[in-house]
Amino acid sequence: HWEKHHIRKLDTLVTIRKVKGFRQGQKGELAGVAECSFNILEAFVSVVGMGDDINAIIRTCPAPRDGESELACQVNGGILGAWVGNLATKLALAASNCALSLNVDAICTAGVAGLVSALGEIAAGASLAVACSGTPPQLTTTKVSVLGDQTVRSRRLLIGEGAVGNGVQCGVDVGMVAANIANMGLAINKAVNVHKCKASTFRSPLNVFKGIPESLCTVDIGGAVAYIGEVVTFITLIVVHCKDFLDVNALCAGSIAAITTGAAAIVPYGAAVHAACANNHFLKTPKSQAQLSALWNSPGYDPVSGLKHPRRLTEEEEMAAKQPLKESLAQIAANRETLEELKKMTDVPKPGNTEADMETLLNLMGEEKPRSAWPFEC
Repeated sequence: HWEKHHIRKLDTLVTIRKVKGFRQGQKGELAGVAECSFNILEAFVSVVGMGDDINAIIRTCPAPRDGESELACQVNGGILGAWVGNLATKLALAASNCALSLNVDAICTAGVAGLVSALGEIAAGASLAVACSGTPPQLTTTKVSVLGDQTVRSRRLLIGEGAVGNGVQCGVDVGMVAANIANMGLAINKAVNVHKCKASTFRSPLNVFKGIPESLCTVDIGGAVAYIGEVVTFITLIVVHCKDFLDVNALCAGSIAAITTGAAAIVPYGAAVHAACANNHFLKTPKSQAQLSALWNSPGYDPVSGLKHPRRLTEEEEMAAKQPLKESLAQIAANRETLEELKKMTDVPKPGNTEADMETLLNLMGEEKPRSAWPFEC
């Protein structure tokens, strides 16, 4: 029985899919643990940054405001919206990534809060755009920590936070750079190993009917692009805050990076809203998901080309489809007429047993062919 121990049957397609699904689940769990850690870290950094920004708003926004205070107040106000949105987003993502199972409502909340954060970042970046036209002449200092600070009697980004607040903001910027680099790596890992962003995934019934896999891949890939923009934005802010110097070039670069990053972040957060908010009930109903996934094994489904979408043919298309059949039938009829005419002109023997057939039959039976009597035969 050597064959029983050394020869085995190949795994079926169902078994292979189960093994791949199990491995994909393991990779998803590891990615979720890493994301949970960085979500909590970024939420903490956002809280610190939000508190520091509120301090700056208290210093720069009370009326009446001159040109310096107005500029600082606009930037601080826009950044506050970004901090609040980012904090809500990271807390919602932590609620999902740190849980044992998928939290659809938390992802939906993260998508909505992320859109708020992206719009706040765009607003702050637009306020900083004044730096791209050169240093405004009404500014009386190059120190970011006191620009527009109304608590300083001589009116000597965030802006006007004071020396201590500016130092805190420098640390926040460094923390955000580190967190966004990690988030970028995690997003790329999820796109490749967890959500399997490839053509075969997009041919699945879940994607054809609901578009969920495409939305999740958009979250991963679009998120990676947005995280790159965030890294650039906070690096430019590090130049400003950690030196406590109003570097016009750095502010201009930060303005462009913030606007671009905010616009890019709308894409993944919008995809998260589509996946978790628009399909909220479906994702909470395992029975519906199982019924849709069962289409993988349906007779009319081709896993290579995907689901076909039959439609009613137009009259011209029906005629075009029937034309080859009509031409084939006409050719067969013409060939038949030609064969009939050839048969008439050719001497074809009538059906029956010929002499050669009789001879072959007798040989098979072991008998000789009957001969006429020979007069000298003994």
